Amino acid sequence: MTEQQLPLNIEALDQYQSKLDSNSNPWLKAFRQKSFDQWAQMSMPTVKDEEWKYTSLADLTNRRFQLASHHKLIEDKQFENYRDKADINIVLVNGVLWGELSDLKHLPQGLTVSTLNEALSHNTIEIQDTISKLTPNDTKAFLFMNQALFLDGVFIQVAKNAVIDPLVHIIHVTSGIEPETLVFPRSFISVGEAAQVNIMESHIGFEPVSYVSNAVTDMRIGSSAIVGYCKAQAEAHQAVHVGTTRIWQEKASSLDSFSFNHGGLLTRNNLSILIKGEGTNTIMNGLYGLDANQQVDNHTLLDIQFPNCTSYQLYKGLLNGKSRAIFNGKIYVHSIAQKTNAYQLNKHLLLGKEARVDTKPQLEIFADDVKCTHGATIGQLSQEEIFYLQSRCITQEMAIQLLSKGFIDDILNTIKNDSIRGKLSRLLLNKFPEIKL
Repeated sequence: MTEQQLPLNIEALDQYQSKLDSNSNPWLKAFRQKSFDQWAQMSMPTVKDEEWKYTSLADLTNRRFQLASHHKLIEDKQFENYRDKADINIVLVNGVLWGELSDLKHLPQGLTVSTLNEALSHNTIEIQDTISKLTPNDTKAFLFMNQALFLDGVFIQVAKNAVIDPLVHIIHVTSGIEPETLVFPRSFISVGEAAQVNIMESHIGFEPVSYVSNAVTDMRIGSSAIVGYCKAQAEAHQAVHVGTTRIWQEKASSLDSFSFNHGGLLTRNNLSILIKGEGTNTIMNGLYGLDANQQVDNHTLLDIQFPNCTSYQLYKGLLNGKSRAIFNGKIYVHSIAQKTNAYQLNKHLLLGKEARVDTKPQLEIFADDVKCTHGATIGQLSQEEIFYLQSRCITQEMAIQLLSKGFIDDILNTIKNDSIRGKLSRLLLNKFPEIKL
């Protein structure tokens, strides 16, 4: 298939692929080729596809893209705002691990960090086995493209029984690029049996140009492990971010996940969690703060394949201007998954008169001894509540600030890790100064 027939137009693709092949071991080379062939046979999703009916990608098909040509951080001063000396910072620039900016010299016992290419030389069986079991989701066109064209990535391994106290902060930076550039962040996280760790994965960009970040994160959580995981998206305002996160959760493990979106012009997040063992506990919370013409499309899937599992999901959106949010959350309970207890709720607060929301919580239940509930709300600030606060000598502006902040704090306070909660609060308040008190 020629370059012109591919789902996206990419310049100098043949030369780029030759460079990839020269740096790939036999398994990775074959994996890339298979993924490329799968991607080449596909078309970009359209609004005619049920899972993309509210998100148009037509603009992407009319552009001609280039691939990131260098991997050096340009915006040193801006970047420093995202670093915390108390964290273990792992920095990737345009998809490549940057050792000079990362804290790799004195890692805690039980924590291993390396490039993904290096890991594939020693851990091919584990990575290959996990990737093969994590099925493609609604972003499979982007998944196959990432798998075919990612240059490198990061591999993080937490050993069995290890307890990692500092926050592990993976920072994906898009820097020093030309307009219409494609970048492919890639992460693979392996958490061993009975291990404990908190991981934050940030996607940030400073360039005032349009670009596309096609990010993929795969995670395997061993039995009885306890994991806190947050994905924070703060791309540049003109960017398109398509994120695919796939998690494999084993017996008696606990996952506390949080999705945060505040940057980018168009964002599509797909979070898929496969429950592959009995007695798991899963939290899937999220918050998105949008303004102007931003759009975020969150699709989540919790696939419960074993009994005696519990899950809780709360996604909240704060929308200003002409922004738009889409939420599609599906919980699939297999017939064997008796004694499942699953809760799902999606709530939105519209500050802008032209803001729009499309929400679709879903339950598909094939077991008869379960407790599952779901719901959604969309509303504006209550005039009665504003009037009540005004009657207590509080100005209208301050009343709106108080009510908006209460809406946000309700979900932010579910984050147990202080470092993660503080970072998200700063990002959100920089965007919505009207709620800063």
